[in-house]
Amino acid sequence: MRVFIALLTIAVLLCMLSCETKTTQPEDQCTIPELSPGGGTYADAQSVSITCSTIGASIVYTTDGSNPTSNSAVYTSPLTITTTTTVKAQAYRSGWTDSQIASATYTIGLSQVATPTFNPQSGTYTLAQNVSISCSTSGATIRYTTNGSDPTSTSTAYTGAMNISSTTTVKARAFKTGWTDSATATAHYTIGATPPNQMILVAGGTFNNGTSSVTLSSFYMDKYELTQAEYQAVMGVNPSDFTGYPNRPVETVSWFNAIEYCNRRSMAEGLTPCYSYSTYGTNPDNWPTGWNADYNNHSNVACNWTANGYRLPTEMEWQFAAQGGNQTHNYTYSGSNDINAVAWYYDNSYAMGSSHPDYGTHNVGTKQANELGIFDMSGNVWEWVWDIYGNYPSGSQNNPTGASSGSFRVLRGGSWDYNADYCTVSGRDVDDATVSNYNIGFRCVRVSP
Repeated sequence: MRVFIALLTIAVLLCMLSCETKTTQPEDQCTIPELSPGGGTYADAQSVSITCSTIGASIVYTTDGSNPTSNSAVYTSPLTITTTTTVKAQAYRSGWTDSQIASATYTIGLSQVATPTFNPQSGTYTLAQNVSISCSTSGATIRYTTNGSDPTSTSTAYTGAMNISSTTTVKARAFKTGWTDSATATAHYTIGATPPNQMILVAGGTFNNGTSSVTLSSFYMDKYELTQAEYQAVMGVNPSDFTGYPNRPVETVSWFNAIEYCNRRSMAEGLTPCYSYSTYGTNPDNWPTGWNADYNNHSNVACNWTANGYRLPTEMEWQFAAQGGNQTHNYTYSGSNDINAVAWYYDNSYAMGSSHPDYGTHNVGTKQANELGIFDMSGNVWEWVWDIYGNYPSGSQNNPTGASSGSFRVLRGGSWDYNADYCTVSGRDVDDATVSNYNIGFRCVRVSP
């Protein structure tokens, strides 16, 4: 009996000790905060409140995607969410275990401000232009730059028409409280230059290229080599070595640069681009990074010969036009047997020395035109054409487009620092598609309607 009583006493003591131990354990964990409204996609800005059911708990939060810590912002009032944001929140209380982290992403689909428009639009103008900027979103503020940078909310506010008296790129963006900022609009104005390049109809015909008979369909060709101003108006940059001369031919352009220019100009004018890259389509914005970095990639470019956009001439189109087409006098150079009458080349450009005003390229159209009224097809700058380099095939050809494979693309016409022998209508040179230097430019053609 005494043994039983002793064992019972020990059991009671153990039970009391167990109960006492439980009361010294940490108190419960804070409940996870609740965000209202919950994460989701909303048309307008949202006022987000954060609550915690643990009495006496404090809430910390972040809006940059990071997890909250004890040093994060303390929640005191609802958060106004105006752009797509991830909110994370955590509750804590002294002596309690911190809550789990609550997270909610708010996608705000605010109405976007309309993109500003310019009047007059980008272009080449002989005289200064009064340029106005407008936005169709009522109450929007337009801000703009003229130094090539993208406008921000602190850029100069547009208040009235601007007088553009020199070559300038204007960028504009519109802002409105509670709305998504507009896209950036860009306009490039070339002032004091010759009128935009005209195109000359080259009527189709048959000629001998020195090896075989070639028959060509009619096409249009630029009257002048593409100028620096024209290139910059489309591409937004001027890569030329001889900068500051908008009417000189653009140079230091690769074959890839010329291909991209043709498509961008076609799209800007609502025409069907001629060139596509691999499986990526005709829009250069969709072409993969590095598409123009490796010369081997030139074989990935295909041409739609029936498209009405701009493209490079084929080698035979170039030679036919340089010889004067159906009006040819069979001159050695394009338009004359006297090279000085029609071309800027080594003797009247390079040999003068770099300190001479005639050194380098020259304004397009300052020498005599050929039989078709086309200028500078001999000298000034080499001109890229479409063709992969190869020997001319024998036999008659109809609208040939060059070799089907090879490593190089063809250049025609000679340049300002090459001898007369390179400036003949039959002379040809080659280089890989990535090469660019102060001798190389191009001109465009289009199919005849």
